[in-house]
Amino acid sequence: MIKNLVDFALNNRWLVLGAAILLFGWGILSFHNLPVEAYPDVANNYVTIITQWPGRAAEEVEQQVTIPIEIQMAGIPHMVHLRSTTLAGLSSLTLVFDDDSVNDRNREKVLERLGQVTLPTGLQPQIGTDYSPV
Repeated sequence: MIKNLVDFALNNRWLVLGAAILLFGWGILSFHNLPVEAYPDVANNYVTIITQWPGRAAEEVEQQVTIPIEIQMAGIPHMVHLRSTTLAGLSSLTLVFDDDSVNDRNREKVLERLGQVTLPTGLQPQIGTDYSPV
């Protein structure tokens, strides 16, 4: 098997040389187009919504704050997961988006939808800072 391969390569030098040059050029082109970052950001695109309601039980915060925000955020384009945590006096929602989305556009959509949520008087939900764990 190997003898036949070596015989073919020796008998068809120009074909083998042409294939080698073609592969070398393709490799240079691929290397040139390869995106290289010093610290690649492998984290998901996400937006965090935090609402504080001091002195209230977790069940009350869940019913009057977390659930209305979850309902309003449902259906945002490119959203993959909606995770929420409710503690006494605190509601925290994390919206995870797919890799094809743009983080600024995601935050803009979340802010638009936050303006439509009906919450108890005096509560103002806020979105978390735009940062990456990397």
